Amino acid sequence: MKKRSKKFYFFSGLGLLIGLWAIVALFNTGGVLPTVDSLPEYTTPLARVSDMPGVSCKEHRIPIKLAADSTFDFDLVGQLCRMAGSEPATLQVLVSGAGYGSNYWDFPYKPDTYSYARAALRAGDAVFNFDRIGIGASDHPFGALLNVDVQAYTLHQALTLLAEAYDFEAVVTLGHSFGSVTALAHALQFPEQVDGVVLTGFIHNVNPIFGPTVGRAIDVAPFAGPFTGNIFDPTYTVSKDMSRGDVFYTEGFVEDEVLVVDNLTRQTTALGELITMSKYFSDQSKELQVPAAVIIGENDFVVCGGDLDCTDHAAVVANEEPYFPPASCLEVTVLDDTNHNANLHINAPEVFQLMQDWVARRVGSAGNAATDPCIPG
Repeated sequence: MKKRSKKFYFFSGLGLLIGLWAIVALFNTGGVLPTVDSLPEYTTPLARVSDMPGVSCKEHRIPIKLAADSTFDFDLVGQLCRMAGSEPATLQVLVSGAGYGSNYWDFPYKPDTYSYARAALRAGDAVFNFDRIGIGASDHPFGALLNVDVQAYTLHQALTLLAEAYDFEAVVTLGHSFGSVTALAHALQFPEQVDGVVLTGFIHNVNPIFGPTVGRAIDVAPFAGPFTGNIFDPTYTVSKDMSRGDVFYTEGFVEDEVLVVDNLTRQTTALGELITMSKYFSDQSKELQVPAAVIIGENDFVVCGGDLDCTDHAAVVANEEPYFPPASCLEVTVLDDTNHNANLHINAPEVFQLMQDWVARRVGSAGNAATDPCIPG
């Protein structure tokens, strides 16, 4: 019998280890903390939208597949909230970005200032705020399997179930960053499910120094950061401790406590999402058939830079208009003194009003029909 070399045994053992690791990662799919309920070291009162007086919320644990022919189901977890006793006609679906869960749209620090979910409820609409697959309380499949189109397909399945359970007259999706790309992909593939999209933290441009900067600010989730010991899949990453301030915020226009809570509630990003994040930065949006609003901060470090100076607001509008068809009745707004996380700067209430006004005009809100419906010329 031929004697095996040391190299053979090394690579065989390495292959076996990787295989076992992949199996552990595949079946270790449950929801992963931290959430605002698991921050004993943080003493400032934090609250979710379900704590808001007069609000009724129901948790939905929705079984979804990653593809139509998939064998396995995974749970997508979210809350549908509305004012108690009301039957809103419009459902706002809140789609978070990479590394952010449902906390982004329902920020627990000073929620009357920074929670968009509360603003939408006060305006008379219902909200569905959820953790995307691979985020927060939702299941965490093997991270290499997750990408933009998979996330759009899981959103489609969630909205299908909600449509069976509730009788909403209109649905609008609001995305942030990667969540905007997901909302756009969903609206392109399933236009019958939505009546409008709000895309924040997204334009058709990428800052050439964003990738290298973020690459230095992320860890592999099983080995470092808040998920060590809770997640074993090496295809998930997480932001390094207190690394988001310079990247996602404009100095002088954000509270220190916002940075602290953002850091404590940071979530994972799957490898497949990182690889496909720029997929819809091309001209796919030219096929969009529903009204669209684009809202971007003039200091957005993710998508401003290179040949596009976003402090020139007119240049941003001119950059975006060719990427959208007349059917979208595109509206572009550039925010002063705001970086990537528009919801979490001190001008958040004005940003929320801007979004809600657009929903009321283009989609309809508080039981009223759209006051300025999209009618392409």
